[in-house]
Amino acid sequence: MKTTVLALLLLLFLDSYFVFVTSSADYYSLLGVHKEASAKQIKKAYRDLSLKWHPDKNPDNKEVAEQKFMEISNAYEILSNADKRKIYDQYGEEGLKNSGGSDSGFNFKNPFDIFFEQGGFNFGGDRGNKQQANRGQDLVIPLQVTLKDLYLGRVYQVSHKRQVLCSKCRGTGAEHEHSIEKCHVCKGSGTRVVTQQLGPGFITQTQTTCNHCGGKGNIIKSVCPHCKGKKVEKGEEQITVRIEQGMQDGHRIVFDQQNDENPNTVPGDLVFVLSQVPNQDFTRQGNNLHCSLTITLLEALTGFTKEIKHLDGRPVTIQRTEVTIPGQTLMIKEKGMPIFESYSHGDLYVLITVLFPREINQAQAKVLRQIFA
Repeated sequence: MKTTVLALLLLLFLDSYFVFVTSSADYYSLLGVHKEASAKQIKKAYRDLSLKWHPDKNPDNKEVAEQKFMEISNAYEILSNADKRKIYDQYGEEGLKNSGGSDSGFNFKNPFDIFFEQGGFNFGGDRGNKQQANRGQDLVIPLQVTLKDLYLGRVYQVSHKRQVLCSKCRGTGAEHEHSIEKCHVCKGSGTRVVTQQLGPGFITQTQTTCNHCGGKGNIIKSVCPHCKGKKVEKGEEQITVRIEQGMQDGHRIVFDQQNDENPNTVPGDLVFVLSQVPNQDFTRQGNNLHCSLTITLLEALTGFTKEIKHLDGRPVTIQRTEVTIPGQTLMIKEKGMPIFESYSHGDLYVLITVLFPREINQAQAKVLRQIFA
């Protein structure tokens, strides 16, 4: 009786196991790409479809557009992530759910192993032994910008060359999935235990890297013809770097995980650090701008109306009716730099320089003495 019940439970489990592996959504079809599509092809397909099905562009059929937009966004989220894509390719959508979309410890084993492991089912895996993925180094690139760029904003198109996972084998280095076999020497652990007898009754055991598989735990029978087993290839894409109004010198613009890709490694970030070149007319201090203006002695005494050409080319009028002292600084409110991620501006400070005449004649000196007597 017990054997019969056990067999029935096993049949039910096998049925559900193969259903959840094979009944998952076809993310590749949703994006209209082949299973061997590169990351760049997947990104382009998603960009085109998201523009086509954006709800704002389909006001007459908004509910259908919202559903379609959500489906293609979900598909892109999975296929644009190398780890999630690998799990999806092997175990389907249900595999992603059980693994949390990452290496959360879900054990995808042979169904018979799962059923009989420790006398029952084990879907949780050993979470305590979960290892965090290695992370690659960040690539920091200085980007020279002008003060005008920081005032008006600017878009740079940068050609970014980097190492990416092979588009054919996706970083396995093997021609096909069945080209990878578990190492028979270390049983897939990547290590071997070596026993040595030092003398009668004295034995030592040391753990060493498996020399048969080089510590990888598996053996590749036939390498990928595209990358020759290197697992990676050279890639190039256009990166759009947006300089926002009001960004500061030294501001970091980060593109997550856009540095070199390596198998079993989370790519580092691509970081652009803004470096402002000097401006001949303006200097910046925080959100304020500073410049200088030269006036004549007569203008200093009687007043003046002058114009300064701002960074955007528009004139800024400076007007004085009082006496202006040499070295005096005039403030024009909200004519400085745009404040980053704000709708306000800093102030403009104008340092006044008075141009004195090199010489005056006797008649001019007499008039001046009479005026200031």
